[in-house]
Amino acid sequence: MAIFQRGDQKPLNLTKENIGDMATRVHHIHHVAKDPQVAADFYIEHFGGKIFTPAMDYVGSTYMSVMLDGVEIRIRGLRPTDNDEIVKVGRGLHHFGIQVDDLDAVAERLEKAGVEFTKKPGPGVLGSKTSFIKAPDDVLIELVEEP
Repeated sequence: MAIFQRGDQKPLNLTKENIGDMATRVHHIHHVAKDPQVAADFYIEHFGGKIFTPAMDYVGSTYMSVMLDGVEIRIRGLRPTDNDEIVKVGRGLHHFGIQVDDLDAVAERLEKAGVEFTKKPGPGVLGSKTSFIKAPDDVLIELVEEP
């Protein structure tokens, strides 16, 4: 993946070979919504997103996703078991995801560094393996290893 440093026109090549198990790209943004279809329509109407995962039931709520310029926006409704601790005020940005190649290795490194986990590595949605960590200011980040 090539990215540009601010003020520099030379791309930085971020590959597993030169950055190891560090993040290489944003995997997804997760939006918890009062009405998932309204949220999806917002991204489609205002930003040109396209339905990526059609609406389906997942763990007691509607789940769907919109692809926006190569970044998946995963949208789900409120679950019967949700509370303010899980979804803050119930709506809005819940977390963002970072894709990694070897979740167990990354999790071990982060754990040794004292990073707080809210979910240890385990099964995720659609066959992925996931883990959740807290960044500064209680920002929730999902680490994702795709099958």
